[in-house]
Order: sequence, then structure tokens, then C-alpha cells
Amino acid sequence: SGSSIVSAWSDGKIRSFYPESGKSKFVIPDAHPEEVTSLTTCNDDDTSEWRLVSGGKDGGIRVWIVTNSHQRLLHSMKEHRGAVNALICNKDGSQVVSASSDGSCIVWDLYKGSRIHALFESAVFNAMQYHPDESQYLTCGTNCKISYWDAYDASAIRVIDGGDAAMTCLSIKSDGNVFISGSADKSIKAWNYDDGTTTAIGTGHSGVVNSIAISPDEASLVSVGSEGGIFVWNLSDMN
Repeated sequence: SGSSIVSAWSDGKIRSFYPESGKSKFVIPDAHPEEVTSLTTCNDDDTSEWRLVSGGKDGGIRVWIVTNSHQRLLHSMKEHRGAVNALICNKDGSQVVSASSDGSCIVWDLYKGSRIHALFESAVFNAMQYHPDESQYLTCGTNCKISYWDAYDASAIRVIDGGDAAMTCLSIKSDGNVFISGSADKSIKAWNYDDGTTTAIGTGHSGVVNSIAISPDEASLVSVGSEGGIFVWNLSDMN
């Protein structure tokens, strides 16, 4: 709902801020024994109780219950042997997928705190996305590939070449027809989901594209590069 900014810190803390004032809202100390490397929220933060999922450099996944008065640990899961690079929840907040440097993505049941599926590749996983109908997962990583996976049994469906450098981030439109990727080659690419073909390429960053996000109205795309640049793209030009 935009009522909280949550951030992961290298000192092992999770910090939240009020968007309007920038004042501290809450801090979870010792959220992870080392760096907190990824965060995602799993249901709307304007409710009296919401969930926050964090991943750490140690490979741990932790699920937090956040209320207006306190934050408490609900689950702690540890199967990854490398840093957790990205987390994403499904629509109803019942599952989260973690992408790790150990070459695995794990799909977790957030109610039971247990593993549902695991995906494996001989590469570092940097990002993943659910297809909007949640029938498939998209992943990308250091093997310069984008992979499609069946959400029912975690089997690989197909792999497409993303380019000549590591793929770093993914975002997908709500209709599932177009997805966007960011890369270590400093470019943004738009893809037709079904065909797996590139429909547009955006250049401008002078560093690795670290993160991308499609705006709520799907009119724009925001990208952030390692050089410190923030770019806003007209998404209609990339369809």
C-alpha cells in the first residue's frame, strides 16, 4: 500500500521507514547472522498484521510477522548453501521462491515453513518471477540464460539465451505477455513471453543493471544500475 519502506542492511538488520517523512518505523536487530541480502513482503502492509520474508548471506530464509506494535519471527528455514539473492511471493502469500548463489531456487510453503520444490542449474541464480497465472516460473543468472519452469513439478520447460553477460533481474507484466530483463552488459531487454524473442532493447546505463520494476499502472519501467543511475523507461515503447 506504500505505507512502509523496508530495507535490508549489511549489518544484519532489517529497517523500515515512513515514506513521507523518512523517519524510522521499526528495526529488526539480528535478523540474520550476517548480511541481509534480500527482502519481500507477502501481503498488504496496511493490514493490522503482515508478513515480511528475508534472506541472508548465510543462505537462511526467515519469515516475520509485523504488527503495529512489534515484529516476531514465524519461521526460519535453512537449505541454501549460498547467499539468497532474491525473493518473491505468489499472489495469495502462501508461497515464496528464493534464488541463491548455490545454484538452486527453492519454493517454500509459508504456512508450514517447509520446502515444496527445488530448481537446480549449474549457475548462480540472480532473480526469478512467477508468471501471473502462477503456472510457471522464470529464472535468470550467471549462465546468461533465462529459464522457464513448470510450477506443478518444478521441471524445466525451456531455456533461451539472454545475451553475452550474466542476467541480473526480471520483471513481468500482469497479462504475462511481456517480461523485462536486466543484465551485466548494462542493457534492458523486453521479451515476448510465449515466443521467447526480444522485442526491444534499452541502453543507457554505464554499469550493471541491478534491479528493475514495472510501475503499478504498467506505463513505465524503472531500472537501477551499479553506477548509481536510475532510469525511467516508457514501457509502451518496449512492447
